[in-house]
Amino acid sequence: MNFLRRLKRSALAMSAGLCFAFSVPAQAADDVTLQLNWFHLADHSPFYLAMEKGYFAEEDINLTIVRGQGSGDTAKMVDLKRADFGISDTPTVLTAISKGAQLLVVGIVFDKAANNLFFYKDANINKVADLAGRKIAAPPGDSHRFLWPSLAQTHGIDPESVTLVNVKPEGKQGIVAARNVDAAFDLYTSFPIWEKVLGEGKVGNLLFADHGVSLYGHGYIVHRDLARDNPDLVKRFLRATYKGWRDTFNEREAAIDAMMKQVDGIDRAAYLANLDLVLDLVITERSREHGLGWLVPDLMAKTLEITEQGGKMENKLEAASVFSNDFNSKVPAPN
Repeated sequence: MNFLRRLKRSALAMSAGLCFAFSVPAQAADDVTLQLNWFHLADHSPFYLAMEKGYFAEEDINLTIVRGQGSGDTAKMVDLKRADFGISDTPTVLTAISKGAQLLVVGIVFDKAANNLFFYKDANINKVADLAGRKIAAPPGDSHRFLWPSLAQTHGIDPESVTLVNVKPEGKQGIVAARNVDAAFDLYTSFPIWEKVLGEGKVGNLLFADHGVSLYGHGYIVHRDLARDNPDLVKRFLRATYKGWRDTFNEREAAIDAMMKQVDGIDRAAYLANLDLVLDLVITERSREHGLGWLVPDLMAKTLEITEQGGKMENKLEAASVFSNDFNSKVPAPN
């Protein structure tokens, strides 16, 4: 009987232990906010594909995506800790850091910068020097405003010789179509959208990278406090993000469709055409060599040098202090 009592007690204890084990709640996922650089474009679709495939859930991240108002505004929101992660043009971020912003570039989006100028082909703009005396539209927080002086000085023209006209991000094509300005700054990846508004075969462009300004484009940024206090979260976010980019390369329609399920007003055909251009800037020989999002010190130093030439920075920076590869999981770039 004593043996039977002990056996019964052991079974009850084991049952109670199992009940306790199954009653312990799973660790809560981290609520994370990502602020985009602009309204939703094709280069944001990898996030939605990654969410649909469960990559963020696997990393215990509940991701909320918020539209942006320009790279400058996104940098400000991350610096104020109103967003955990942001997408912002690297020269814009460097300028903000020189003025005291506590930001860190933790990964790259465009390995080749997409900074660009769009205009009607009949506007007689064939080179950068042709822009002197022209009106160019750009939203107040647009990263091109920070980069324009470098482009102008590289070609020997006064940056002040151009009149910059404020416009909302979604109004850039319209103001050029109405010929109220001569051109507008916009990312090269928006070419299909410009052709839709101005007309197929009627759009001209100048890609900064093809005119002497080769630098890092958009990157992922965090506040330095987040990088210091929760480095694991930064690693998890980037791992899920770059898995999304990896899959988008071979599943372009799936990526756009995933975004369309959550975002209204997307022209599927135009965004698919746009995504082809995006991937040419993201998947490069450098990213294939080092892994998606890897930052090469020499190119960051060059980016800093070009940004300094723009004359908007307030304090001298060392390239090594503005970025880190410590959080990169080296997701291989597709071939």
